[in-house]
Amino acid sequence: MNKLKKVTLDLYYMVRDDDESMHEHAKNCLYEDIMNLVKYNELYDWIRVVDAPPNAKECDIPEFLLEEHEV
Repeated sequence: MNKLKKVTLDLYYMVRDDDESMHEHAKNCLYEDIMNLVKYNELYDWIRVVDAPPNAKECDIPEFLLEEHEV
């Protein structure tokens, strides 16, 4: 069985669970961050390939990726 990896874009802000205004503020900031990454052509730099979690399975791979990469 092949070892699985995960291709991810990991952008986040930690927020307090009970503070909805902080949630909204963080969402807006994250949106702005993403827009700037696209605007300045830096989004690809934030994409990482990391080890998949231990419970990941071959069936977790999306069909569109399997179609072009049949082994």
